[in-house]
Amino acid sequence: MLIKFWSFLQGLLPRRGVVGHVYHGVLNAPVNFFQWFMERWDKMDLFDETHVEKAKTNPFYAIGGMWYWVWMLVIASGVLLMIYYVPDTSQAFVSIERMQANWKWGEIPIGALIRGIHKYGADAFIILATLKVYRMWFTGGYKNGHELSFIVALLLLIIGMYSGLTGYLLIWNQRALWATKVMATFPGYLDQNPSWIPGGDFINWTNQGKTTAQILLGGTSIGPATVTRFYAFHFMLSFLVMIFFELRVYHRGFKRMNISRWTKFILFMMLAGMAVLIPAAQGSPANPEVTPNPILSDWYFLAMYHMLKLQDPYLATVLTVGVPALVLLSLFMDRRPETGFKERAIANWIGIGGLIYFIVFSFLIINSIADLHRDAPLWYYSMGLFLLIGYFQDWGYVMKRDGKQWWETFHVFFVAFLLVSMSANTLFHYFGDIREWNVAAAAELPKVLAAHPGFTQDQALDFLEKTKPTLNLWLTPAATLAKGMPKGMELWKLHVALWLIIPAVGTVVGLFRWGAKRDALLDAAAAKAKAKTAGA
Repeated sequence: MLIKFWSFLQGLLPRRGVVGHVYHGVLNAPVNFFQWFMERWDKMDLFDETHVEKAKTNPFYAIGGMWYWVWMLVIASGVLLMIYYVPDTSQAFVSIERMQANWKWGEIPIGALIRGIHKYGADAFIILATLKVYRMWFTGGYKNGHELSFIVALLLLIIGMYSGLTGYLLIWNQRALWATKVMATFPGYLDQNPSWIPGGDFINWTNQGKTTAQILLGGTSIGPATVTRFYAFHFMLSFLVMIFFELRVYHRGFKRMNISRWTKFILFMMLAGMAVLIPAAQGSPANPEVTPNPILSDWYFLAMYHMLKLQDPYLATVLTVGVPALVLLSLFMDRRPETGFKERAIANWIGIGGLIYFIVFSFLIINSIADLHRDAPLWYYSMGLFLLIGYFQDWGYVMKRDGKQWWETFHVFFVAFLLVSMSANTLFHYFGDIREWNVAAAAELPKVLAAHPGFTQDQALDFLEKTKPTLNLWLTPAATLAKGMPKGMELWKLHVALWLIIPAVGTVVGLFRWGAKRDALLDAAAAKAKAKTAGA
């Protein structure tokens, strides 16, 4: 019965044309995805266990083995620290202090050395994980059926960073307390969804962001329950991944570490040397009553903290989740088979831009340099500029490779979308304030909320926009209006329309090109089959 029904669905539309290809693609999506996943599952690796031979001639493929070895040192030292650590706010800092005071055999044998290896080992884990992600990115290591390997590498990097974040609080010092408070309370901003977002009102009404924050914190604020939960998370994140990896290695018969004993010894001595020469920081005990300025996290989250300072809190929360998603989107959009560095200019500039942002943002937040209206447009423009440079380099390569004219390979939709985005962000920050940032509207907002107790902030702003046109989404200067220039609201509507129209038109054009290519493949296959039949 199911087979007949499936055959009926298959015969509803022909396989030719855009509609036919899309229809049959959606219909066969579950089967195609399963095949896609299984092909990549066989090629997947976590710590370069499938690149043992490559590692013998290329040191970049030994990163996975070094990564795994450092991870084992972190787990082993962590187990030893568990014996003496007390996961309670009244004793956590003191228990770490006791470890740090012991360099010889005594009450806590070489506690400072073990803690140093654990701390610097965790840092080395994140550095090596980052190097692997960058290696795969710049060498096109995610192509030819290795997409899942890149996804897993990125996921392990994120897990390593959040494992470090959960471990950071366990010190229970001032810096860790406030850094964790910033990160753990950010989900609460997700309850401020604009009403026009599908499901936004439902999320706000059910307080899903606030609930997530309370689950993380174990209550409404950081306290003993938070330390207990973070202690469990810190332990769990490492051991779940380790169990998964060990089961896979045991089942497939892979070699765990493609590095020599000397490499292991050198890595161990480097971590031990760092622990002795630069003892792991202790800081001062946590004090919820005193807010440090600036609030800083451990080094690998500094850039993200600066990014959060350049955004509205709600948008910053969305972007925090969105950055890894955008990286994966870029990965799946890069469908060409080339893996050479010179043949992938756009991907190269995305990677270079990300590295520049990480370094510069980290420096800026350490020095407490951030201006919402001055800095943000510069970074939006620079990222757009990186992408444009990469596009024009790639454009030249494709023309040379295929021997075609410029108009045959020019992607007007990509360039147009970038230019619209760059100009929109500049207008947004330099020429007007939107809603919550509108200075004039902010003064009127309390009056509206007092007069209408049932209003949300979004509803109050909507009310102001309708009753006081001068407080529209954009604060347009009177001199600008007198010259007959467009109002800020009109400019904003224009950009939103272009943001929607350009990708929509580009998608339609792309689908027609895709359908034509697939029709050509079907024609070629039919002609080949006909020739073979005639020959027989």
